[in-house]
Amino acid sequence: MDDPFIQIVSFFSIFWAFHLSCYGHLRRCHRQPIQRGERFNPWNNNSLYNEASSNGSQEDIRSLTIEEKVGVTLYRLGHGSSYETVGHLFNIGKATAYRVLQEVVHKIVLHLHDLTISLPDVNNDAEWNVIRDSFKRRQGLTNIIGAIDGTHIPIIPPPNDEWNSYVNRKGWHSIVFQCIVDGEGNFRNVFGGLPGSVHDSRLFRKSKIGRDLLNGIARFPQDCLLIGDSGYSCKVPILTPSKNARSEEHQRFNNIHSSTRMVVEQAFGRLKNRFRCLLSPQAILPMNTGKVMIACMILHNILNGRNA
Repeated sequence: MDDPFIQIVSFFSIFWAFHLSCYGHLRRCHRQPIQRGERFNPWNNNSLYNEASSNGSQEDIRSLTIEEKVGVTLYRLGHGSSYETVGHLFNIGKATAYRVLQEVVHKIVLHLHDLTISLPDVNNDAEWNVIRDSFKRRQGLTNIIGAIDGTHIPIIPPPNDEWNSYVNRKGWHSIVFQCIVDGEGNFRNVFGGLPGSVHDSRLFRKSKIGRDLLNGIARFPQDCLLIGDSGYSCKVPILTPSKNARSEEHQRFNNIHSSTRMVVEQAFGRLKNRFRCLLSPQAILPMNTGKVMIACMILHNILNGRNA
């Protein structure tokens, strides 16, 4: 944690709302009213995506301090504002704002991913017990060490039909992520960035943890289970609801199961409320959208750790 970039990201993530609102106010002083422009579309040949590669944009980004770059990025992630608006607030061009976001998001994922999003070593009983207890406190279920589910992030669709696979079952373009959270709503394992049409069960089979569990490779203590909805296979250690809940006992179990599993849906909701850029179609390519999503999860976990 001696890296100044990591220290600055950690600091900003704790106080981002207050700091950025003040920072934006200072940047707005003595400025002309913002001019509305066309919404950025990464598929447009004349778009910001190409403009960001210009020499002028590269020179602008080199002149910014680490604090300014992190401020630009967290404002965009937290508020979901357009690059034009972000550029106006921070006195930089919209193409520079785009490049700053890509640079800082890349560094957040590179330096902080393994420090903040991880499952314990399979033999680390002490940490597994902490996670078990976090679930047991919810509804009394024992030996649960993670709630698993998928979530969709909207993207701007390409101008042709070759990417129909990005249309999800609800009819809009997205990429999908599989996440495992602990009982406190911290993200512990993430896999995704795949087209929105990919079903949760297929996403699980493609993920590293899914392949390991299907092949009998232990990823957590033998007596432990993940908890998930009925879309997951019974061939792996995932506790799913009873499909024929006719008896009062089965119905009661399903109610407890639903209340326990709800922690992952609550985590998604809190994540997207904190980082509102995830609520609207991402104005970047799907691969980069995946990095943005993971960066937001990293910052989410840091905020949770500080009770922010």
